[in-house]
Amino acid sequence: MTNNSIRTIIIDDENEARAVLLNLFKNIPDIEVVAEKSTGSEGLDAILNLNPGLVFIDIQMPGMSGIEVVKKLAELQVKTTIVFVTAYDHYAIQAIKLAAFDFLLKPVDPDELQEVIRKFQAKKLQLQHNSNFDDLLRQLNHENRVRLNTRCGYILVDPSEIIYIQADGNYSEIVFSLSKKELVTLNIGTIEKLMPAGKFIRASRSSLINIACLRKVDRKSRQCELEHKGERHIVHISRDQLGGFDQILI
Repeated sequence: MTNNSIRTIIIDDENEARAVLLNLFKNIPDIEVVAEKSTGSEGLDAILNLNPGLVFIDIQMPGMSGIEVVKKLAELQVKTTIVFVTAYDHYAIQAIKLAAFDFLLKPVDPDELQEVIRKFQAKKLQLQHNSNFDDLLRQLNHENRVRLNTRCGYILVDPSEIIYIQADGNYSEIVFSLSKKELVTLNIGTIEKLMPAGKFIRASRSSLINIACLRKVDRKSRQCELEHKGERHIVHISRDQLGGFDQILI
């Protein structure tokens, strides 16, 4: 290997998946695989000890997942480039794209792998890695709060705790439970832009729902049923928004 070798770690619980990458790397100059690990915890230790430039990691693994490894790296302020190699669901992939992380879908296409390596070699600014970690956590959500202004000040909200949002003129009512609601001085369109991509959907011009809380859609009555912590909520769906609900799980 030359001084330009890219120190690389593979983390995947599937033996075959690791073998596929190892075989593909044989045709890519300057890739030096310094470790291959079958669990997230072993992979994290390898990253901390070996200081790789590139890490190819699966998202879904027993124990510590790929996302949890990334969170831990962010906490430790470790700089490396993550490439997710995954067959994971649509929303996680959308979040990865928005956070400017690279990903490869299984089975890995050799040309796509070459393109990922080319992009890495062209990317010189290491400061970009820090912001990427923060962006991914925000897109995958649950750790960063959003500030929403109220008539008396503001509230800090974890979007995952919101069940739905109801327009109230130029204001909006944030519903956290049957007994907990907050009126904020932002219209629903502005709030929609503040919510994480792919996590909320318009039920109508005046309501925005958390997809994670959606349990049932009744086309006849044009209503959707939301459930959160054992509580049931009913929200009206406008006729022109029904089609959007069909795309949620595609």
